Amino acid sequence: MLDLLLPIAGVWINLGAVAGVGLLIGFVSGLFGVGGGFLMTPILIFLGVPPAIAVATGSAQLVASATFSATVAARQRTIDPRLSAFLIGGALSGTLIGISLFNLLSRLGHLDSVIGVAYVVLLGTVGGLMLKESLAAFRHRQTQINESPPENAVQRWLLSLPMRRAFPRLGVSISLVPLVLISLIIGVIGTVLGVGGGFMFVPALIYLFGLPIRSAVAASQVQILVTMVAATLLHAVFNHAIDIVLAVPLILGGVLGAHLGTMAGRAIKGVQFRLALALLILLVASRFLYSLLAAAFGSSVPGETAKITLGALPAWEGWIALQATSNSGYYGLITAFFALSCGYFGARLFDRD
Repeated sequence: MLDLLLPIAGVWINLGAVAGVGLLIGFVSGLFGVGGGFLMTPILIFLGVPPAIAVATGSAQLVASATFSATVAARQRTIDPRLSAFLIGGALSGTLIGISLFNLLSRLGHLDSVIGVAYVVLLGTVGGLMLKESLAAFRHRQTQINESPPENAVQRWLLSLPMRRAFPRLGVSISLVPLVLISLIIGVIGTVLGVGGGFMFVPALIYLFGLPIRSAVAASQVQILVTMVAATLLHAVFNHAIDIVLAVPLILGGVLGAHLGTMAGRAIKGVQFRLALALLILLVASRFLYSLLAAAFGSSVPGETAKITLGALPAWEGWIALQATSNSGYYGLITAFFALSCGYFGARLFDRD
């Protein structure tokens, strides 16, 4: 009864399952402040959505969840506008580069394999490093809710680089050279993989620049919000890969999930926060590795659902598919505006603190 043929993806999908995915991703976003795209894109692919559609449409859901979390962070005054401005500048440049790379890989036919391998390498590396540090912190009984990990040699080296800027509200000094460069790189990776980049960005801000956890989460959400709005518009205009029928249940579920995750996050201590995130990242990496190995050895894997021709679409979905190609700019704007509105009003409705 809830099965529906997606007009852009051209595959059958269960709307209840999609809403559940949105709920899970929103919860992860609200709890960890990492966007959740690193989890959403693989799950959509496992459900049968083509990778290009999963990447592009996922950006719209990330707009909603990031808007929700950024609105809450703004009301709690955990956002540093000066830091966010530098991060956004680098990330937007990376988004433009990432769209070009996405289009190139798609034309060459290498997009699916690049996405799979990149997820295994990035998630495995980040998750492994975070797990190692978190377990060490548990042994030393560090329990402050907003604690930062101890200063390390990499932090001291980064501080020695030029263009150093103090951020008094955060109690740190940061060289803008590595900060903007890392933001740019994560913008490229995030756009190609359909992720906000928070699963890389939050650890980078914590471990490389010494930001307190809550401040790193807030900065990450603002960066994700701006770059994913840009990615949504660019994917709609240049790739015609945004499926709004898929995006709507993802967005609505994501807003509710973000509220639940934000509530849960208030009770989690700093070390517990990092350990849970590390385990989640490693779990997704393991699932993707399994799919790659299964495909390499000729086994059937999730995501191989046969694509249905668009001629089988009902009239209303055919009209949506037509708008996605003939009026792609307006189509992208409407999708982004819907995501922004759901995230903002959801935050105003749920967050009463």
